[in-house]
Amino acid sequence: MPPAPTFVRNQGLDILRGIAILLVLINHVEPSVLPGLPELSGAAGAVYWRLRSLGWSGVDMFFVLSGFLISGLLFKELERTGSLALGRFWGRRAFKIIPSYVVLLAVLAWTGTTDWLDTTSLATSVTSLLQHGLFLQNYLEHNANGPTWSLAVEEHFYLLLPGLLLLLSRSATPAQFERRVLTAGLVVMFVVLVARCYHTWQSGVHSEDYRLSHYRIDSLLLGVLVQLMARSEHGLARIIVSHPWWALAAASVLIAPSLVMGRSHPVMFSIGFTGLGLGYALVLLVFSQGFDFRHPGLLGRILARIGTWSYNIYLWNFFLAALPLGAYALAQGWLASSLSDPVSEVLARGALFIGVSIAVGAAFTWLVENPFLWLRDALLPASRRTTSPTPPVPAAATANG
Repeated sequence: MPPAPTFVRNQGLDILRGIAILLVLINHVEPSVLPGLPELSGAAGAVYWRLRSLGWSGVDMFFVLSGFLISGLLFKELERTGSLALGRFWGRRAFKIIPSYVVLLAVLAWTGTTDWLDTTSLATSVTSLLQHGLFLQNYLEHNANGPTWSLAVEEHFYLLLPGLLLLLSRSATPAQFERRVLTAGLVVMFVVLVARCYHTWQSGVHSEDYRLSHYRIDSLLLGVLVQLMARSEHGLARIIVSHPWWALAAASVLIAPSLVMGRSHPVMFSIGFTGLGLGYALVLLVFSQGFDFRHPGLLGRILARIGTWSYNIYLWNFFLAALPLGAYALAQGWLASSLSDPVSEVLARGALFIGVSIAVGAAFTWLVENPFLWLRDALLPASRRTTSPTPPVPAAATANG
């Protein structure tokens, strides 16, 4: 099998990916993913529910990370060539996202794990395929096939961002381009915040509202702004990076409401998502610029390795209990029947779920994702010939993703 593409990785970002996917896995340690899991009460129950509640915010960390990494690629091409090859960009994104996604959908349909593919008639079959093929499930499906709703949000953002950056870079000096991006990003974020607040006040928050792209792109835009500030060595970024522990303390305050509020809570949905995005933006800036992760310790190396598998871990973990994995089901059943203490059962079954999720994600990374990334780099190299001698974007060190 061909090896994965080689490039210099920012270990801090891989560590963040590892932390984000572990948060998601902790959030999924619950009865709908682990059938028959006992309910905890008392102090253990309080800790369990707070950790599970925090876990859903791992998706928001992924949103900020995605905006940061994708904009870094686009800024780099703009400064090198003066334009963007949109077909190349979207093609490379497709090679990264689509193969693992298609394999997941195929397995779910073949095993009947979910009913995303409605084969009642030719029309319903085509509708189902178009809905998921065009990443519209977060708008058109009541239960958006597990975690794939967040992929839809990111895909919509990937379609919109390059065109916006091209528009803002027209006839712009580096300083003008930076101001335009910052201004446009802040304006769009403010509009999204107002829209969420108005929706909350006007009609209340429904259980599926947090999945809609037009309410969630502000977190991705925050990643773009962090990338731009880091590249241009913005004064605010320098202050944050020079005081990393104070920045992490402030981030903790901004993230803390997710310990007690879910995504559909009116306060979280209206203003909480903005605070959460800001908190993870601070964490991202510190991890990408403020700490030296060139030689991480054992824990850092483990988290970084898990981070490199995070996409496939994210895709598959939610469906493990429903997939025909006999050994896993037997092991979960044995733990449920042999452990009489609820706390021990939750810990043991949760640890098994997390371990198997990581193993399955690693396997599909090597079997599906990495070969297609190798093929992508062979067919659509990231670099193209420079066409403009004057870079429109301020050059500074950036992180690969």
